[in-house]
Amino acid sequence: MPAPLTTAAAIVAPMVLTAFLVRRTCVVLDVSGPSMLPTYRDGDRLLAVRAPKGLIRRGAVVAIRLRTGPGSHDVEDTVEGRPVATCMIKRVVALPGDDVSHHLRATDPAHATSGLIPRVVPLGHVFVLGDHREASRDSRHKGPFPFEQITGVVLCKIHQPSSRT
Repeated sequence: MPAPLTTAAAIVAPMVLTAFLVRRTCVVLDVSGPSMLPTYRDGDRLLAVRAPKGLIRRGAVVAIRLRTGPGSHDVEDTVEGRPVATCMIKRVVALPGDDVSHHLRATDPAHATSGLIPRVVPLGHVFVLGDHREASRDSRHKGPFPFEQITGVVLCKIHQPSSRT
């Protein structure tokens, strides 16, 4: 009877190892709000990979960990039964050293000349925008984000709500 046990172990061990590696390298995100329309909708579930900063490129959609100060919320925290937002999902439009005003002139001329946004993205930071500019709070309002706050790069949508409006 050792053969079935050996076979079971040979099947289960790689599955456990794969699950462990996926858990360490990937994160599942739930979209909340309209800021990434039409790319991602409220209720979409995304798979993101925890990527080193060298793999972050212009055009990539990233999850940025929100800083809420000391005692910030964990992923499992809830308020009135709903999960607390711990990340925001935005598109990288500029990398360190890029001229930000160039990226904003066409899409948001008021912010490009407001003086609130640095002209050049500082080292160690990215400039991000929501795809639905009118409904997004992003680098135009919060400034560039440090690479250390990037939780992952979105790979794909893994679930979407069945009803669309």
